Amino acid sequence: MFSIKMRASLNNKHISGAERIVKKNKIKEVSLELINRALNHENGEPDFINIKIEKLKEVRYIKHLPIVTIECKNKIEARSRAKEILLKEKIPEHVIDKAFNIIDKGGMRGAAILDFEGNRLDPDKERGVRVKNIDVTDKLREEIIRKYTERTADAIAIATKVIHLGIIAELCTSDNRSYTTGYVATKNGYFRITNLKNKNEPGGRVFFVKNFDYELIRRLENEAYIIY
Repeated sequence: MFSIKMRASLNNKHISGAERIVKKNKIKEVSLELINRALNHENGEPDFINIKIEKLKEVRYIKHLPIVTIECKNKIEARSRAKEILLKEKIPEHVIDKAFNIIDKGGMRGAAILDFEGNRLDPDKERGVRVKNIDVTDKLREEIIRKYTERTADAIAIATKVIHLGIIAELCTSDNRSYTTGYVATKNGYFRITNLKNKNEPGGRVFFVKNFDYELIRRLENEAYIIY
């Protein structure tokens, strides 16, 4: 199996990124799909596209988190519902508020990591931590796209991997300016929340952890998982 990673930027500012895990005979086809995705992104036409292809030594398969959609009328209601889910995981309210400030600032390629005291633990505060070497099966991708969106397929892969590796919860909004549905992920599920941000606002991602060590970052970035 091979990992194909795409990253696109304009004037050194991140526009979009995506990843797939495929067999050798699909490399050309999927690489072209990712290039087209970069060239036609709503955040702008990039002046730099990077495609990285590498052979994976080991790929693990894990079951996706249950998907629950929470319909909200506006951002205030949506953030209240998101906070309720995070509070159930014993995450302090001031830490949740800090996480919302981080995602509203936007601009990171990866995720911020916060402990339950609100300390920022990711080594590179501009980049964050990238969750890499992930994909979903073709069957699951088709099911999710039929019910939701392709963004949901990408997101469920990240969320399932990070919760599997011991992240207590994840909070995320999309960096696509027009896409306002975000999510909270915990061991209890992947909660899609409509209107978690307003249109034309940036997006971001935060992981909440209790017992942190740098081995976790290595696993998030390097261990390969396909979600089914």
